[in-house]
Amino acid sequence: MRYVFITGTTGGLGASLLGAFQEDRIISITRRKVQTDIRLYREFHIDFLDEGTLAEEILDIFGSINPVAGDEIFLINNAGTVGPVKSVKNMDAKGYLDNYKVNVLAPALFIKGFIRSFKALDARKKILTVSSGAALSPMEGWAAYCTSKAAVNMLSCVTRTETSGLDSPVLSSTFRPGVIDTGMQKEIRESDPKEFPNIDKFKNYKSEDRLLDPDFVASILKKIITSDDFAESANYDIADYI
Repeated sequence: MRYVFITGTTGGLGASLLGAFQEDRIISITRRKVQTDIRLYREFHIDFLDEGTLAEEILDIFGSINPVAGDEIFLINNAGTVGPVKSVKNMDAKGYLDNYKVNVLAPALFIKGFIRSFKALDARKKILTVSSGAALSPMEGWAAYCTSKAAVNMLSCVTRTETSGLDSPVLSSTFRPGVIDTGMQKEIRESDPKEFPNIDKFKNYKSEDRLLDPDFVASILKKIITSDDFAESANYDIADYI
């Protein structure tokens, strides 16, 4: 049996991941109810900005399944936010904090809960956290996004180090999905040009039909996490699969 915990499934890549894993037992974790025809095994609604409630409910989320030895258990940290798109000189404390709650703190809490819940179980346990090329390349206006994605890269690497000695390993890697045709890209194209000088580049991605289809990216993500050699690499990049 394969259990797949997925965050951020109401749209974009997350919605496509529901389709990719529809033959498995999907546990969806989102802020609001998911509109989908795909049968969900479990569905949880939590606002990631409410870190207190999230921390309290994490173990209940992972305790909602009853895996046995030999099962597969996946955690896909997909939920993320690009905003606020502001230059460093104009960024406020709440903007940074809200971004980090979604992009860093929530994945950290889910990874913590996953390890605590399943570390003693003899199962195939895999964590894949969606990162971004922005973790490696600075972009004007993306101080919060670039730094938070760099942070989850290191979070995954630390997880790899800490779990390497377990009798039943917990495997962890990150995935850079490229520029996908999602609502996040629409948000980027609607940014204030004064705060985001590269806006024309992202508008051209859309007008020149260079955005990746989310179903295709979801299929690549599934290929990566289901492979027998998953986590031999600390980071995976969609560019290597196109």
